Amino acid sequence: MKNRIRMYVDGGNRLTKIMEEAKKPFNFPTIISEPGIELDYGTSFDFFELQPSSTKVDFENMLVEVIKDGESLGKKLVGKAAENKGVLIRDRNRYAKKFNDEVIMFCMLTGIASNLVKYEKDQQAIDITINQPLVEYVANQKISSNLNGNKLKGNVKVLYYNTSNTSEVIKEVVYDIESVSLCPEGIAPFFHYAVNENGAVKEDYTQDKKTVVFDIGSGQINIAAFDGLRTVGVNTFEKGMMDCYEKISMIIYNNFREKLDRKPYTYDIDNMIRYHNKVLKVKKGEGIDTTDIVENVFDSFAYELSKDFREFVKTKFMGNCDVALFCGGGSEILFPYLNHYLSSDFTCIKNDTGEYQNVIGSMFYRIYKDVASNL
Repeated sequence: MKNRIRMYVDGGNRLTKIMEEAKKPFNFPTIISEPGIELDYGTSFDFFELQPSSTKVDFENMLVEVIKDGESLGKKLVGKAAENKGVLIRDRNRYAKKFNDEVIMFCMLTGIASNLVKYEKDQQAIDITINQPLVEYVANQKISSNLNGNKLKGNVKVLYYNTSNTSEVIKEVVYDIESVSLCPEGIAPFFHYAVNENGAVKEDYTQDKKTVVFDIGSGQINIAAFDGLRTVGVNTFEKGMMDCYEKISMIIYNNFREKLDRKPYTYDIDNMIRYHNKVLKVKKGEGIDTTDIVENVFDSFAYELSKDFREFVKTKFMGNCDVALFCGGGSEILFPYLNHYLSSDFTCIKNDTGEYQNVIGSMFYRIYKDVASNL
């Protein structure tokens, strides 16, 4: 094995974010499904040589097998091909702990491998840092560290198959996970703001600056309060963007049932909002403009969250703080609505990195801890 490299992982309901230290985040779809016997996405005839002589890994449509410590975890289809089947990680039990979830584990291991493929690396020793929900981290820190570490440590081989010929291996990556660290979600983004790239604390945060981080995910919302660098309170709300999507889906189905073959999946709603300007494509190519429905649901959700936010700040800082930092994929959508309800009393900031804030923040968290331990 080569020198150990650090990798940072944030498992999410839509994307698993993978990043090697000092490199940009790497998107990896967390949408997976069991493949059919033959996928055959290409065109192949015995009497025509239509297939290219060499096949490269297509990160949009991957047929992947993960072998951990000699035991296969299955062969699964990952990427847009699986997404089009409507299989979403949200179908798992959202209340199950992340480190116990087989889907998230499969996605993390495959995501690390795919990041190595992207940077043309193999036979690597990996030091992995994993983001974990705040309540999970605080309640079971020692137990979770042991379970997570023991479960993930070991030798991993990832095989990429040709989706046109599912018996042909086109790429193989091997790596060893030698070390596992946990980084609490909601706390990680704070270190991106408070710590420089050399691990030194920014001057503003050496004082008694009161900061609240609001990390809005698809299944959970993590919130943390800091007085200077000291953590003074954390919480996790068991609600997130998927609750909005489910409500939007139900309203659309009730109002436009005659135009729909089925109730839209949550991933349909997410794609519609992010990529299709809130227009849902239905029968005969017709589009339903759902702007009013979406905005009403988001406004109502943001209003309820603003009350949660105010109550949290009230208990930690007697109702006031210097900065409210909003991050997570949900903040990309909800920030204008939350800012509307909170900006009169709080300085609200949203970082451009959005859904990557936790995985980037975990790198700053590790850098800060390294520097602090050597002082």
